[in-house]
Amino acid sequence: MPELLGWFSDGMILFGGFLSFLLAIGEFPSDRKHKFQVLLSLTLISLGFMQLSGSLVLNPNAGRDLNLKLWNLPLLYLPPAFAFLSLLAFLEEDFRYKSIHLFFFLPFLLCLGLVLFFRLGEYPSNSFQIQWNTQDPISGTGILYLGAGIFSLGFVFPIFKILLQISELKFKILFGIFALDCLTVSVFGIVGLIFDPIFLKLALLTVTLAVSLVYYIRRKYFDFPETIQSDLAKTKYSRTRLEGLKIDPILEKLNFLFESEKIHRREDLSLAELAKELSLTTHQFSELINNRIGKGYFSLINHHRIEDAKQLLSETDKTVLEIAMTVGFNNRSSFNEAFLKLTQKTPISYRKMCKPL
Repeated sequence: MPELLGWFSDGMILFGGFLSFLLAIGEFPSDRKHKFQVLLSLTLISLGFMQLSGSLVLNPNAGRDLNLKLWNLPLLYLPPAFAFLSLLAFLEEDFRYKSIHLFFFLPFLLCLGLVLFFRLGEYPSNSFQIQWNTQDPISGTGILYLGAGIFSLGFVFPIFKILLQISELKFKILFGIFALDCLTVSVFGIVGLIFDPIFLKLALLTVTLAVSLVYYIRRKYFDFPETIQSDLAKTKYSRTRLEGLKIDPILEKLNFLFESEKIHRREDLSLAELAKELSLTTHQFSELINNRIGKGYFSLINHHRIEDAKQLLSETDKTVLEIAMTVGFNNRSSFNEAFLKLTQKTPISYRKMCKPL
């Protein structure tokens, strides 16, 4: 029976790794301007590699290879780094990469350097004895494994901070489970190194649970990110920067830019450029559309692009690709994804509905 449970747990860990890769393919946007999706995809890819290598390290046979343990170490530092950046991109509509973001990858680079240039101690042949040597911690890989657990623990606190700002109960519960998963992975990893390696396996199983939850949320709730971002915007803009501004004329001009000027058709349009058209700062414009229109920047742009596309699909004979390029998308894949998300139909099925044979 214990052996059967071992096979089952190993299978679930591998399942979590392969599911991470599959989710990453689905999340990676064709339109690279969606930085949150790009970073989420990279997070999932790094989780996949961590799961697969971790399952080998904890395997009684393969785990005896010291080189395998060493190469597994840097992979533990990548998911928290990408996850930190994913969280920043999720919170900031006009997120831009900065040189300071490279510091998130400093632990990974340091660990990789140690693996490449130093032999980190001697280990017992039993692969399950990946213990932190408290007598001489610098001589073993244990301190680097422990560092990975502490590093990932730092990612948990911003997640719980977001959780407190979510108002809708079903999303609060789902996000709460995800936050608890992240906390459990970090704690299990640290406890497993100090006390019993069985907790290391439990940590990897918890990762599988978290990845499965991501899959469930993305399949069942298309508006999950937008709903949370809307809740966060209420807190972010609780102190308004729109005082003294005449809002109605600004909204009228914004509507004119979309309806008459078709400004959304510009593929390279950014939040900063659109704010400049309205003589607003990026913060003022972001507050305006979130609080007065109820949409984030990308949701607003995609809404007008899809409305424009719906008209072209019903009134012209242009191909779907031509329409996608016309309304501001740079490829058909990202257009199909946005169209399906907003209308629950594909462009082709919508055209057939509007222009039946």
